[in-house]
Amino acid sequence: MKTTRSLVMSFMLLALFSTSAWAQTRRVSGRVTAEGSSDPVPSATISVVGTALGGITDGDGRFSIPVPAGPATLRIRRIGYTAKTVNVAAGLTDVNVSMAKDVLELDKQVITGTATTVASINAANAVAVVSSENLNRVPSQTLDQALQGKISGAVITSNSGAPGGGTQIQLRGVSTVNAGFSPLYVIDGVPVSNASIPNGLNVITQSARSSAGTNAPSTQDQQVNRIADINPNDIESIQVLKGPSASSIYGSRGTNGVILITTKQGRSGKTALDITQRFGQSRISNTIGIKCFTSAADVDAAGFDGFTGADWTAADNKCHDYQKELYGEHALSYQTLMSMRGNSAGTNFFI
Repeated sequence: MKTTRSLVMSFMLLALFSTSAWAQTRRVSGRVTAEGSSDPVPSATISVVGTALGGITDGDGRFSIPVPAGPATLRIRRIGYTAKTVNVAAGLTDVNVSMAKDVLELDKQVITGTATTVASINAANAVAVVSSENLNRVPSQTLDQALQGKISGAVITSNSGAPGGGTQIQLRGVSTVNAGFSPLYVIDGVPVSNASIPNGLNVITQSARSSAGTNAPSTQDQQVNRIADINPNDIESIQVLKGPSASSIYGSRGTNGVILITTKQGRSGKTALDITQRFGQSRISNTIGIKCFTSAADVDAAGFDGFTGADWTAADNKCHDYQKELYGEHALSYQTLMSMRGNSAGTNFFI
């Protein structure tokens, strides 16, 4: 009986001590802003070092989290900013934090799998990150052409001048003789096909024929990649996995590297409206050149079928420059881009 009573008293004392320890917390509130300005930093993660306590800032950068009564240390993190550690003295209930932009982006969260994120500094793969601002700084016809010169170690070449066609990306060199060497494309966690589709131009025009009179294979027939269907302005960021360990996540399909594309989506905070207006002109860079006859004798000497020197003499326009007619006008070209995203009544939207 005494043993049972002692156990009951022990449990009561333990519960009382736990309740007392849990009650020894205070509420710490504050605001997280960008360094050098009063702009808020929304969706920043705030955690109390050594505990499971923490929270996230709202659209105005404000937060309110429970903190132990004694001295504590807060760790603040946000994609695009350098992680910061702040010491909070005992009894302090108001803390304001300013975060600096992360130039090297070592603290950026990168996607290493379909639903796995890790900081760049700790990533096991060789990861290259291209933001939307860098991707769309200069207008490009397609997404893969926009990546040229923005990924170290990537060889991006165009097979032809066809709009959106014939672009090849090599991240780790040619790893096979017969199979393809293109990287795997993953859009918002879903692997997609980037198969090249020839348009059959050589077959229609019979411009490539073998000595036997049959149509020759047209592997360079202005093929259009499927990735050209994606609008670069709808992309939030592109992450490129170049290391061999990408195969452990995506299997043999990741042998040639993986290009992870994250599209723009709605997010919490104030509604943001982005407008981009571009103007320009197009001019032909190189003309083929034309031959103009100076006399009817030259026309007869050329031996045209159905066109003689008499026809040339009767013609009002002795030499017509069709290239000038097609490309001589330099009308103003323009492009207008507008997007809006934010949160309304708890629902994220992107238009």
